[in-house]
Amino acid sequence: MPLSRQRLVEQVIEHLRQQLKTQAYPVGSRLPPEPQLMAQLGVGRSTVREAIRALAHEGLLEVRQGDGTYVRATAVAEPLAVRLRQAKVQEVHEVRRALELEVVALAAERRSDDDLAAIRHWLAARSAALANRDTAAALAADIELHCAIARATHNPMLSDLYRMFAVTLRDALGVLWDVAAPAADDRSHVDLVAAIAAGDAAAAVAVTRQILARHEATLRHSAGNA
Repeated sequence: MPLSRQRLVEQVIEHLRQQLKTQAYPVGSRLPPEPQLMAQLGVGRSTVREAIRALAHEGLLEVRQGDGTYVRATAVAEPLAVRLRQAKVQEVHEVRRALELEVVALAAERRSDDDLAAIRHWLAARSAALANRDTAAALAADIELHCAIARATHNPMLSDLYRMFAVTLRDALGVLWDVAAPAADDRSHVDLVAAIAAGDAAAAVAVTRQILARHEATLRHSAGNA
């Protein structure tokens, strides 16, 4: 049976992670262009891009528009990275709740016009993917949206932590979205972005609590049917 697209992405991520760990691509070097990586790995463009995006979230790669993808680090902080990959979905959700409530509040207080442009871009991409019933693209856009919100805090440590956490969060959200209708969250995310744009930290936190409460209910329902 052919591998699912998500499984292919995971394999490419692991392959590239090993290449970085063995210094095949040293820090500061540029990765081969997409067509070359596609040929080397035997996968499509979207798979390569999603894998690179995931490693960029971990802080291993940096994508420079019009210039290519560069190596920032050859390994993440191993204890935290390994612990995150081994965490249960419920554990990930609890960490997400603690992290995101602070992130959205700070983003509402500190966001710039450029931050808002990036946030709105990924919100539109998320909504478009949901409208097209493309769950994989919607999930990728959802992660990008929340990473853009984290960057709007203008706290590099918080943003980097969220970026590292986003890889594990993607897998946890994939589980949630397999058993729920993600379109139900679309209106809430519109409201969240509106609150951040208005500089209303309390409203941003309130909307985020609603989103997380729905995910918590989905987790309980899924566990009850397991």
